[in-house]
Amino acid sequence: MLLRTGLVLSTLSLLFTLVNASGKIVQIVDATDFCVFLPPNDATDRNISDSESDADAFCMGNTPLATGADKLPSGFILSAHYVKTDNYVQVTGQIDPSKANLLSTDDGGQYDIKAPNGASCAGWDYFVELIEPTGNDYCIRCCNNDKDCNRGISEAGCARIVPGDYSGPLDGSGAGISSAGSVAPSSSSIAPSSSAAISSTPAVVSTSTVSASASISSVSLPATASIAPVSTPSAVVSPSQQGNSPTPSVQGTAITQSVNSASLAKPASLVAAVCLLISITVM
Repeated sequence: MLLRTGLVLSTLSLLFTLVNASGKIVQIVDATDFCVFLPPNDATDRNISDSESDADAFCMGNTPLATGADKLPSGFILSAHYVKTDNYVQVTGQIDPSKANLLSTDDGGQYDIKAPNGASCAGWDYFVELIEPTGNDYCIRCCNNDKDCNRGISEAGCARIVPGDYSGPLDGSGAGISSAGSVAPSSSSIAPSSSAAISSTPAVVSTSTVSASASISSVSLPATASIAPVSTPSAVVSPSQQGNSPTPSVQGTAITQSVNSASLAKPASLVAAVCLLISITVM
């Protein structure tokens, strides 16, 4: 009897842990498919620092490992600059805080593996993210070691914690490519007219390869654009494609995102836990 009670309690604990992890996993695939943490939709307090313990994952594009995540508000991400190395992957850029009902006077705050509770980045052991409404910027980096994801200097801000490209429409620089070593970027840019409506692809995406182990891509989004998944990290919308049902042209190959076995194991573990609980109950 004691053994049966212990098994029931252990199974219930596992179920609680798995359910609680839903909505707390972010994933970075490329410049058009990634997630960030933000205050929950129903939170009346919209200060970033006040939501560090209970923030939820919000994603754009195709992020299948971010189970239970919400969709990023349209127009929130104004630009996205993606970098991937052997040790980390990151996205940096500009935001429109008003699209997520954030306060423009909020200096921002940091999310990491300690807060929100149960937070993780699929495929990586560590992550650090900052949302800075007053500066209209954001950054998220997922790492293999804690040295590349420094969680101890949150007051230093995005530019120091996650060095990268923060250019975008707010500074008139569009979607520039970051330079690292000898880079010959292949880029295209489009200045969509005010009447143009883009429904399935971002306005600008450009990609370059830094080395065999590092790559960079950037995307700049108009504030009114709605975001839909694309299958590759690089696509360009030509002027003739800005009408109805635009079709992106592919540049380069998709970058394979490493998969965290723990993230993939969660659904299977949940099913196993439910089956175990049922078996114990009918014993």
